[in-house]
Amino acid sequence: MGTSFVKYKEFGFWTRDSFLEGWLTNLLDEMQKLPALEPWQEALREHWHVQATIDGGVMSLNLDEFLTDPKRTNFLLTLAKAAIERSQPLSHRTGELFIDLLMGKLKTTVSSPIDYLLPEQGPEQN
Repeated sequence: MGTSFVKYKEFGFWTRDSFLEGWLTNLLDEMQKLPALEPWQEALREHWHVQATIDGGVMSLNLDEFLTDPKRTNFLLTLAKAAIERSQPLSHRTGELFIDLLMGKLKTTVSSPIDYLLPEQGPEQN
């Protein structure tokens, strides 16, 4: 089972690809409910659809590429908060970490200990 590092700005978190696939599926399902997408949202949806269907290998969400201003970040936070309500247990923790990352609460890097995967231990808060 592969793992991927979800990065935004200078921080991020490691997660199993299967958990990330489930989380991306939840986000994509939420996007499907919207009446229309802006061009950047459509590009994001297409990119994430490809990432969610990768069979093995490192997944890349390209958050820094797509979230270029606070309005876009707020859109994705709203989407993520809706998606987490119906996420499965295995992808739920990935969703929590994703939201914390976008909110600037997660301060882990690629070399941080991976003790944040379990919810009771929580993310490093430097």
